[in-house]
Amino acid sequence: MNGYLIRPTAYEPDPAAGPWVEDYQVISFTEQWRTELTELYQAGRPNRDVPAHLPVRQLNALLRAAAPGVVATGRGAASDASVPWVYAREGTPMAVFTPLFTSWVMALRPEPEHDEAMLRVLTSMHDAMPEWTVESVDLTASLVTGGGTARPSPRLYALLPEVVAAHLAARPFHSDGVAQDVDFRVVVGNQLAELVSWPPFEYMRAGRSWFYSAVVTITLRTVPFAPSFRLHVSTGIRRWATGAPVFLPQGRQATVLFKAELPWMQDAAAPTPRLIANTMAFSPRLGQVDWQGRAPVDLLPELDIVQAYPRAADLREAPVNWIRGQGRITAGIIHSTAMGTHAVGAGLMPAERARLDAWVEEGLRPMFRPVPALARGFTGNKPALLPRGQAGNALKEIARRQQETRARREALLASLDGQPLDVDIAWQYPETRDGLVNTLRDLLGFPADVVTEGPDQRWQLGELRVHIRTAELGAIGSALEISRREKQARATALGEAIRARRTAVATRFDQLTGRVGLAIVELAGEGRFNGEPDSDPKFALRLGLADTGRLSQFIQIPDDTEVGINTRAKSAWLDGFRQVGAVIIPRHRVGDAVPGDLQYLAIWVARRRADGPTRRAGNRLIALRVRPGDAAHPVRGWHDTRKEWVPYPVLLLDLARDADMVAGAIEASADRLDGGAAVGTRPTPSVTAVEREEIERLVRSVLYQARDRPTLLLANAGNLRRSWPWIGNETLVRDMLGFGGSDVQRLAVYGPDLRFVLTRDGNGREEVPQWYAPGDDRVGFAAGLWAAPGADTDNRVFVSTADSSSSAKAIKRGLLKLGPHPDWPTGPAKTAWNPRYLELTVVGCLSEKALADAGRDDVGPDQPAAWAALAHQLRFHDDYEPLSRPLPLHLAKLAEEYVLPTESTAPAE
Repeated sequence: MNGYLIRPTAYEPDPAAGPWVEDYQVISFTEQWRTELTELYQAGRPNRDVPAHLPVRQLNALLRAAAPGVVATGRGAASDASVPWVYAREGTPMAVFTPLFTSWVMALRPEPEHDEAMLRVLTSMHDAMPEWTVESVDLTASLVTGGGTARPSPRLYALLPEVVAAHLAARPFHSDGVAQDVDFRVVVGNQLAELVSWPPFEYMRAGRSWFYSAVVTITLRTVPFAPSFRLHVSTGIRRWATGAPVFLPQGRQATVLFKAELPWMQDAAAPTPRLIANTMAFSPRLGQVDWQGRAPVDLLPELDIVQAYPRAADLREAPVNWIRGQGRITAGIIHSTAMGTHAVGAGLMPAERARLDAWVEEGLRPMFRPVPALARGFTGNKPALLPRGQAGNALKEIARRQQETRARREALLASLDGQPLDVDIAWQYPETRDGLVNTLRDLLGFPADVVTEGPDQRWQLGELRVHIRTAELGAIGSALEISRREKQARATALGEAIRARRTAVATRFDQLTGRVGLAIVELAGEGRFNGEPDSDPKFALRLGLADTGRLSQFIQIPDDTEVGINTRAKSAWLDGFRQVGAVIIPRHRVGDAVPGDLQYLAIWVARRRADGPTRRAGNRLIALRVRPGDAAHPVRGWHDTRKEWVPYPVLLLDLARDADMVAGAIEASADRLDGGAAVGTRPTPSVTAVEREEIERLVRSVLYQARDRPTLLLANAGNLRRSWPWIGNETLVRDMLGFGGSDVQRLAVYGPDLRFVLTRDGNGREEVPQWYAPGDDRVGFAAGLWAAPGADTDNRVFVSTADSSSSAKAIKRGLLKLGPHPDWPTGPAKTAWNPRYLELTVVGCLSEKALADAGRDDVGPDQPAAWAALAHQLRFHDDYEPLSRPLPLHLAKLAEEYVLPTESTAPAE
């Protein structure tokens, strides 16, 4: 394997091919339609003062599935009549278009009291049907921003992935060794398109059939300071539910994909092969599952009377029958972990990804070409970690463990600042209690004669003191008792249950004053509380323990996990140490390019949605300052009320105690994705202008507080840009910062020795591509910092990849799952884990231009690669698997576990 290159699964327009121009017949969603339909839709809403948004995505899904010739539908067409709505290879016959449109309109307000208004609107609309027109569309149209980043034509974000998916679906995929070609069908989401292999593969295990499909996801994305946009093409596995009946807890939805051969599509010229996305959920009114959100399958039977479409309840009762087909209809319910286990493992390994990537590359020629493979971007790969692989040498292994325990004790002493480690173990099984005590002794290297026994134990080794109290968890670990009165909001009923449990916890545990404690709580798994929505007590326990001055870490009961107690106990203690601020920060290997007194500043916006664990929405900026050389509390968080940096554990407790979120409550977005969870991400909470101003104010305030020494600012683009829009790709400018409506300013204005590395991951939206390391003999992975080959010294964009997790190392990288492949008869059962591709953009540093603009000649210019290497090395740690993001940012994100907004009413004393 070639360890010096990695291949992103991304494509860019090939300049040699020129513009990709296609002629489409288009139709617009007229202003008259929007006005009349909105008035009709609003008439049946309980709160008519709140603006209504027409559910046009359901109509678009219906048109794509059932209207001959339709290639794509434009985003935003229902609110802007100038935006083309439907793109077609040929004008869709009005004899088909009109019934589809009419069926959707009639479903907007099916109540009898709206019949007269409905008739009036339909008559008006039929008299004002727009005409098809021809429009030439450049599918590679793009400008370049002042910062040097591509700015594609806005409509391409939705249009191009759908066009490309249809283009790729016209060719089957062939895998060597598998006799049958793999056919794909198109599913469209929110600014993305998927190819799902259909019919599904069947895998036999334990005398039972399990079904799965390959999935290829296509999105349009940009890269900071790159003048050409890209198509990201990701590959994976989609598993189908087979349990009869499918387990679907109340409050949960499931996505169903249908393949239906519609009679009027048979004469269409090469229609795009599609799957129709629908959503099912439990209906309290019917007492069973039903279709949700004006699902297309609810409308199609009115148009297609030739074949029988299933009810949601029928599909749930016999999912395998519908996967295999009933008449000309096949359907699959997408499996989720809430439905139980599945014999097919998630993910693909790099060898199979490379095969699919080759198929995509061939299908995109000549209009798109692969982006260049990436080469090593810096010589230093990892920080100064303890040596690995000492198991064969007993003396070296002992020495290594001694170094680990010494480092943990030193980190605890720094975080405790003279106080004891005060621990409560609330257990349900004695073996868990004993395992936790024994593991703590091993992790801290306490000799056996120092460890005491009994429910109240006090240990001491040097200056480190440990106080342990053990007791059965008891009733406080039971499901929350949620009593919902008539017309009472669900969130209010949950809030009352949470307050009752907080009171019970306060009664059970004494109040700690002047110090922070840690509670390790043995709790049943989430699945034990599926019978009653919101009854999982974990979050109420966390809030209640915070009321008493205790941080909390949970460990599952042995009945709910196959992981042994030693592994679970070690993980619980390490996370508990992290919460009390005992963080070991490995020494970097970047050299003199980084100042010795450097501090790290990480900012993260913690968001809770209205359907989150406490049924209350809110957000809060979390800012951490990490100073590796500080003797006490090296990790601190900014407390804006106190206007000071407080120890990390104090910050966590204050987050839990503070019900009034810094930027106020936010409502969960109603902006659902086409196809639900199958083809997109979770809905994104909205962010108001006032909230953005507050977050930006806090960012500026934190930067001001950190300007006393060299600082590396770390942030994540996907997390922060809705609250700080300037960090979006299209507005970034090298060595500058911008806030709100103010002019962009030099980075040095916010700190003379400030650097800024912006990270970006997939964010559930394919924002970065997948990757693999190509090779002559085998395909695999490679850890390191990467950059475009031949990049100049002022290159700002790098890619960080880490090692595979220990659990994934046993999986062979040549594993093949599609087929199933005859050389890998048990391949489908394997779970394929792939190291994260983390994009690192050095937005600001002391470049030659930045120093000249600041009038400084006292220091030499930075190497941007060195600052990217520093951020990359922060992903590695002796106690953990490689982190998804740099350690300071990892700590900031984990702090959001304590952001649990509740009603302002204080818990009872």
